[in-house]
Amino acid sequence: MSTSEHLAASLRGLIASGALPDGARLIERDLAERFAVSRIPLREAIQKLAAEGLVEQHKNRGAVVRTLTAADIDEIYALRMLLEGDAIRHAVQRLDAETLARAELVHRLLGEAATREKQGELNREFHALLYASCGNERQLKAIRELRAQVERYERLQSTLLADTPAFQHEHADILQACIAGDADRAYATTIEHLASAKAIVLSAIRTMEN
Repeated sequence: MSTSEHLAASLRGLIASGALPDGARLIERDLAERFAVSRIPLREAIQKLAAEGLVEQHKNRGAVVRTLTAADIDEIYALRMLLEGDAIRHAVQRLDAETLARAELVHRLLGEAATREKQGELNREFHALLYASCGNERQLKAIRELRAQVERYERLQSTLLADTPAFQHEHADILQACIAGDADRAYATTIEHLASAKAIVLSAIRTMEN
């Protein structure tokens, strides 16, 4: 992984955690000092985040963390439902016993996670394990980027993931459909799960707008 890729990953983490909130300026001088790097790889990292929809670049203000509207959330989740529903439908018949066992373990650990950071990490891993076998790397990359755009709003909600039994039940339903090899059921439960997440993210957005 190059220096710019490492920096992009670090900045994604800061945005996801809220350490760099909506509208925050990414001041190259300050960030270069913080990460002890030159501005060239930092500028490349910021450009990567702009391409992913996490950052906006303005002529006079420089780069800022993008603020999403309710309309943005609608668009993002519509795409997520298309991409993730299709991914799991194609992956189900290719999932092996080792992957399913790993997904079961991650699901259990998610229910026991004590911090939002750990919850977010395990949540990403759970879905990534189940989607990976779809065999379409471009599709998986798009899924990761769309998820990254809304992750910070999910983390604002203290009731999300392991703190909400409903989300663990939804994960369990998805997992059981995969274990049974039922592609239609896996698709349906994934769409239901994304719809639940969308409702919570929209609630967070509207609270911030008011």
